[in-house]
Amino acid sequence: MSRIRLHSEPFSRDGNLAADGAARLLGQPALSPLELVIRETLQNSWDASMNNEGTPIYSIRIRRLDPSQMDAIRAFFAELPPSEANEPIADLLGSFLNSSGLVMEICDSGTQGLDGPTSASRALKEGESANFVNFVRNIGSARDISLGGGTYGFGKSSLFKISHCKTILIHTLFEGESGLAHRLIAKSLGSAFDHNGRRYTGRHWWGAEEEGTDGSVDPVVGDQAANLASSLGLQERISTDQRGTTLMILNPDLEELEEICAKVVEPVAEIRNRIKARLQDTILWHCWPKFTRKSDGSVPMKCKLSVFGDEFSLPDPADIQPLWLMTQALAKSRDRENLIHCQRPKKLLGFFGESEASLDLNADDRFRIYLGDSALIPEKLHHVALLRPAELVVRYVEGSINEADRKQWAGVFITDIGENCEVEQAFAMSEPPAHDDWQPKAAQSLTPNQRTYVQVALTRIRERVKKLSGSDLNHSNLVARENGNSLASLAGEIGRSLLGYGLGGADGRTRSSGGGGQRRRGPTKISTPISIGTGITNGAPVATFKVRLTGDVGAQPIVAFSPWVQMDEGSKDQVAPNGQAPQIVSVESDSQLLASVEKGFTCPVVAGGTVILVKVSIPDYVAVGVTAEIIEGGSL
Repeated sequence: MSRIRLHSEPFSRDGNLAADGAARLLGQPALSPLELVIRETLQNSWDASMNNEGTPIYSIRIRRLDPSQMDAIRAFFAELPPSEANEPIADLLGSFLNSSGLVMEICDSGTQGLDGPTSASRALKEGESANFVNFVRNIGSARDISLGGGTYGFGKSSLFKISHCKTILIHTLFEGESGLAHRLIAKSLGSAFDHNGRRYTGRHWWGAEEEGTDGSVDPVVGDQAANLASSLGLQERISTDQRGTTLMILNPDLEELEEICAKVVEPVAEIRNRIKARLQDTILWHCWPKFTRKSDGSVPMKCKLSVFGDEFSLPDPADIQPLWLMTQALAKSRDRENLIHCQRPKKLLGFFGESEASLDLNADDRFRIYLGDSALIPEKLHHVALLRPAELVVRYVEGSINEADRKQWAGVFITDIGENCEVEQAFAMSEPPAHDDWQPKAAQSLTPNQRTYVQVALTRIRERVKKLSGSDLNHSNLVARENGNSLASLAGEIGRSLLGYGLGGADGRTRSSGGGGQRRRGPTKISTPISIGTGITNGAPVATFKVRLTGDVGAQPIVAFSPWVQMDEGSKDQVAPNGQAPQIVSVESDSQLLASVEKGFTCPVVAGGTVILVKVSIPDYVAVGVTAEIIEGGSL
């Protein structure tokens, strides 16, 4: 039997990504921790089921560990980071181990499980899966499932964010070379720290130390893993149809329990009912297509829920008013009744379905009576759900009620796959780490044609929204955020640098000054700065933006470039949370540095327009942007 020990990852000689930075890579999506975790885990469960027969089951269980289970988990986490290292994980886990043991388990079965090698450094064999290392070891992984909803990339950080002690325990059953195989391991995302003269990333694993692991740990395997899982009360996994993964989130951040979880072991019925309503409302609003019956009567996925011993199911979306409008629109979209095309280049982009109902229909209040205005499913629908072929909701585009016809309505757009998956990949690659938007302007990996596909589709969808609403739409009512304002993108991974907006900023509107300080509009214009990637300059990360200056050839305007940091809630600031400010590193055109003057940079206009590259330093793993403004000068 292997001894369970802790491995804290040290920085290598060549450097690593600190756990603090890894936790930030998802950014700050405009979603609650529970919403984000449900979206990410259900998406991963669906992807893991795509090559399996049968209907996958997704389940959530919220419970307290009983005394024997608490003894088992204390034994498993007997070794903690040293207290003198000031790594917060030690105190957070210590508090949990001395608590009543609140956990949230997210499970799937009828899926592939976390198979493949356990070492991220080993090359894969032909056809071999990388599920284990992509989920447990790596940070950010290439999309490796054709037509899947996502990857084990940045979204898995949501699991650690919802845990008050930033820790999860992972148990999986998969088909190994010699039959069914168990693995069990735990992982934390803490903070970088120093100890005994060495620097550590803040990533921790609890597992079995085996020969050849170079001080790291592997998962506990075989009967020992199965027995440990059983001692913790985890879902039983003994047969082929029970293949899958259980994620035990320690001390989850649950809004309904915050005020009482430290005092009461068994919440009163009202609190239990609120948690039930919260789970159902969240799963349905974000994932209803996976539980909507197809024309043959089958459902893509099944769902099981349990709150402190009370087991219950997920209602059929077709039985909930007004969500049933979405299910009707989905059926029409699945039947490909209404096609959306791009003309240049000519390409089928996807399928649109819509459904309408009287505004006088009363909304189902089964969730709202417990959740009030915080319920996600609206009382009246005026939304279009955007889906890729995996049929997971990316986001909603919100219009308005059709007051003229007294109608509410719903629409569903599903992208086409396209030849060699070109169309589907365009939409997939335009999504930020949280998979909650389509942002063709911010996605640097798209080809020009793929960017056009996404932009045209969004335009056509807005036209449908306008028609269904029965009136012109106010731009601020669009949930679409197609101008790059998605919080998931704005505060996402390093290098997800942003576009500038605002008067005199990088939105294409320029201002030039004349005599006496009066400004006038001249023929010289500067375009929106577009992020074209990140790199390292003099050992520090920088973001590069491209702008185009047009006007009379020979003009030499002075352009000011002002960098900024994207903060939470979409606001901009001059400095990052660590007190450092982004700086202009260089401004160049045609590989030549442009002359710096007191107010900015002298930028000559050439035939066809001057392409200018602006490099901005990136402080503290934040998203940065730059505003471009013509200060002085016009044509000669």
